Amino acid sequence: MRTLHTTHLNRRTFLQLTGSLALAALSASCVNPSTVKIEPTAAPNQPQQGGVLRIAMPDGVSSLDPSIVLTTSDISYSLMVHDALTRSSEGEPGTPLYPQLAESWEMSDDALTYTFYLRQGVTFHHGSPFTAQDVAFTMQRLIEPDLGLSMHSTLSSFLERVEIIDDHTITFYLARPSVTLPYILSNPGTQILPHDRTDEQRATDPSGTGPFRFVENVPGERTVLARNENYWEAGIPHLDEVHLLEIPEAATRVASLTSGAVEMIAQVGIENLSVLTNTEGIQILKSLQGNFAIFAMNVTAEPFDDLRVRQAFKHAIDRNVLEQMVLQGNGIAVNDQPVMPTSPFWADIPALAYDVEKAKSLLAEAGYPDGLEVTLTVAEVMPHIVDAAVVIQEMLQDANIIVQIQRVPIGSYWAEHYMQTPFFVDYWSSWSEPTVELSMGYVTGAAYNASGWSDPQVDALVVQSHGERDLPARKELSATIQQIISHEGGVIIPYLMPIYVATRDNVRGLVPGLIIPAQFIWLDSGN
Repeated sequence: MRTLHTTHLNRRTFLQLTGSLALAALSASCVNPSTVKIEPTAAPNQPQQGGVLRIAMPDGVSSLDPSIVLTTSDISYSLMVHDALTRSSEGEPGTPLYPQLAESWEMSDDALTYTFYLRQGVTFHHGSPFTAQDVAFTMQRLIEPDLGLSMHSTLSSFLERVEIIDDHTITFYLARPSVTLPYILSNPGTQILPHDRTDEQRATDPSGTGPFRFVENVPGERTVLARNENYWEAGIPHLDEVHLLEIPEAATRVASLTSGAVEMIAQVGIENLSVLTNTEGIQILKSLQGNFAIFAMNVTAEPFDDLRVRQAFKHAIDRNVLEQMVLQGNGIAVNDQPVMPTSPFWADIPALAYDVEKAKSLLAEAGYPDGLEVTLTVAEVMPHIVDAAVVIQEMLQDANIIVQIQRVPIGSYWAEHYMQTPFFVDYWSSWSEPTVELSMGYVTGAAYNASGWSDPQVDALVVQSHGERDLPARKELSATIQQIISHEGGVIIPYLMPIYVATRDNVRGLVPGLIIPAQFIWLDSGN
């Protein structure tokens, strides 16, 4: 077991370089206005207090521990109940990074040492004061290898130890340079936990410092949160309660919104945009962020352990046609690379061309001259991914690849099927800074390396990218990583789909995206 050594030292002085300024420079060009835009409605009135926001979610909260995030509801719940050291906003132009439990921070010249100055006067929901001891406890827990926590692979790869300087100052020592640590510490899975609670309490009666406190979780139905009256940021939250309602069927979510049974749908499919746009009392918000569909091939098992087979699948899919058929031109066709055109680190790399004959030739070289048959396990993890599976099934058939589609309920998918079958679906949201995504999904042994793919060159390049301070050099590293994953990796990433959020027209203050910033949302009573 790797241990973070926690000691108490005098305050040390470092060259001040705030993470927010560094990331502003990195992210300044992340928005491509020709491809995505935000469409907020006007909010002429001052925020009003009170009311219940009911949100229709495609899935439910699978874990009350914010260090384990699988579903979209997990992410929403964890960031409403728990704060992190920093908060990023992918839905805002420039993707700014805000201080949260850390008021400020300093980075050393060599990017190996960070000192965080923590917010004072913050209290956990169960009454204990927030201190540096809670940060140290959380970081120790996140790098514990046996807990299976979401950010383990990312943080354990470079976090060496922390030192508590005083109750509100803590220093991080890194084994390798990282210029993106403040951004990493804003991600879902890094929320700060109280050190004085048991594992059972964390699993059944969670306590955070967030704008909402936990009330109840009814699996398969709802998760209820109530306003934290003692939240450290003055004036928020505005809502009395937030209800995350598990409604797997898209049609039922739409009917719930139009009838007024809910105030928001977290993600709306393309097929429902027209009817909702033309429904009185409904507004559609389009996010700067998007989701990309993933079809993962387990490279540790036949037939996907053979690169020629993986490339045959890639050559047999016409991504432009797929995007048009599934998203009707509302998305962006991409080349199996896990960095999206909305990021400044996106690289315009050539795809493996759509070529059915090339696909057949590669299969023959791999020992499948008559083609092969595989099963694709799917669930509606994001809008339209089941539709995409059907189109891919048809396309692969032209290359003598027979795909049997096994559709399963989303309620059981993550626990019983995800990363447990040879060919299955996944999704990620696009992030302007790809370091965390690459560390969690594409390095050897990472928690969400869905395909089980391993490439020593990519591992080394990701580590190098963490510490590279020169922006053009980081972009070059990112381009090389994307090229290798696109041509050799175990994932098919055919398109990026915008995130559409639908709400009743009295919902105000929402910046749409994967993360729902509920602390800023309010309901307009019309008074």
